[in-house]
Amino acid sequence: MMELRADMLEEVKLDDALQVLRSRKLGFSQVRLLPKGNKLRPIMNLRRRAMVRGPSSKLGRSINTILGPVHSFLKLEKRINPSKLGSTMFSVSDIYTRLKLFKQSLGPEYGKLYFVKADVKAAFDTIPQEAVVSLMKSVPSQSKYTIMKHAEVKPGERAAVADDKSSSKAIRRWHATALSEKENPDFITQLEQNLAHNKKNTVFVGSDLRNTQNIGELMHLLRQHVEHNLVKIGKKYYRQKIGIPQGSVLSSFLCNYFYADLEVKHLDFLRSPDCLLLRLIDDFLLITQDQEKAIKFVNAMHVGFPEYGVAVNPTKTMVNFDMLYDGEPVQKSNHERGFPYCGTTINCKTLDITKDRDRDANIDVSASLTVDFGRTPGQNFQRKVLS
Repeated sequence: MMELRADMLEEVKLDDALQVLRSRKLGFSQVRLLPKGNKLRPIMNLRRRAMVRGPSSKLGRSINTILGPVHSFLKLEKRINPSKLGSTMFSVSDIYTRLKLFKQSLGPEYGKLYFVKADVKAAFDTIPQEAVVSLMKSVPSQSKYTIMKHAEVKPGERAAVADDKSSSKAIRRWHATALSEKENPDFITQLEQNLAHNKKNTVFVGSDLRNTQNIGELMHLLRQHVEHNLVKIGKKYYRQKIGIPQGSVLSSFLCNYFYADLEVKHLDFLRSPDCLLLRLIDDFLLITQDQEKAIKFVNAMHVGFPEYGVAVNPTKTMVNFDMLYDGEPVQKSNHERGFPYCGTTINCKTLDITKDRDRDANIDVSASLTVDFGRTPGQNFQRKVLS
């Protein structure tokens, strides 16, 4: 914790912190420590609802809830301007789709493929705040956004069980969606065009809850969140002086847009039909027919990009060919097991993808289970096993 305070946080006087909190919607965040191997990873808890003092104390909105309109407009920009996100993937399931399209573009006889995997060290904690806020000004394509809300109702975890006593209640969740100025705000139209895509066993309920947000207000809220994130540890307040809050509903978007800009300015040599660049947050994977480009990519990533706060962990870099960097061999993958990436393995010849079962071979199953304290602890276990 002392190292965290020295590297990432700076103390703020109590009076100054209270003045800032009184002048804005955003409250303060707290730190929770998540185990990772034999270390602890600090995560900002931005889902926690703080107590609002007044005539009668009550729970206020969480920081992530307050940031909801910003998150909604970024989801819209992702949909209408996906090119600004570069090689970004938003889930592991995107890997298969990208590999399939790349393989089809290569044709039946594509020869040897060269793989490179690189991992950015502490990505969220090293992104320069001023630079990412400045970059995000180029993302909005609208001067204002309409935010509409609707509810989605789904069956409970055990709704299919014949015994009514053991079945759980239906789950209702509210969702917010941003619309551009040109889009039809009619709920049925949005349902047909966007909302119902890839969803099943869901009842959609429209509402009249909608409001218009000016982009200036949204960007001001984003700046406040990034540059003036207050953290309370014990009775003291601190400001996060570097990086973006990990645990924020916006952190993935901020990181993805920032690294997409890096790709445009420094990795432009990979924008060709013989290359496929993938990135899941801070995990890069390059697949190319050109060995020289693969080597150039390794060299570029190992030198780093200080203006983006990017430095890779050399011990995690992996290739599928023999290569030296600074006189030392770069880690080479085992051809028989495939090339590991984000919990999957990719066949270096066929591009077939499977789950990386060797990754968790030495982990006891009991160490991977989360004990849920509640009225129905078995339901979460069932959901995780079947998902």
